[in-house]
Amino acid sequence: VSKRGEVIDVHNSVQMVTVGITFSSPNLTIPDVMLLARPAMSCAVNARHDKHTQGRGFKSAESLELTRLLPLSFVKLSIYNYEKQQIHLKFVTGRSFYLQLCTPSDTKEDLFAHWEDLVYILRPPVEAYSGTQAEPVGDMMDIPVLDAEDKRSPA
Repeated sequence: VSKRGEVIDVHNSVQMVTVGITFSSPNLTIPDVMLLARPAMSCAVNARHDKHTQGRGFKSAESLELTRLLPLSFVKLSIYNYEKQQIHLKFVTGRSFYLQLCTPSDTKEDLFAHWEDLVYILRPPVEAYSGTQAEPVGDMMDIPVLDAEDKRSPA
């Protein structure tokens, strides 16, 4: 997907990737690894020649080839376009990629809502970007607010 939200065909075909977000350790509280995979080349060739599934409405089982394993500390995930269900990936190197969710036609559930939840969970705190310290509410100085009646009453 381009920066303007248009689907780009690479080499006259759409590049399909499977994205997985997971934990590298069961002791972690939030995911810390992104996995990127694509259909295995041998699987793509075999699926075209599979006589058992052709014309019967069945999909052949798809094998995936893992192409990237990225620590999430090197990736910033954000929602790029809600309506088009597009996600923006920005790496620490400065490179950006835009992905569009392609859900199976028989899916009843809103899968993009799960991506929205994940982006919210992984979003770093605001103070990491602002350069100021966050102050807990209990430590804030109390400032009295005067009502209009208080201003009119004689002192």
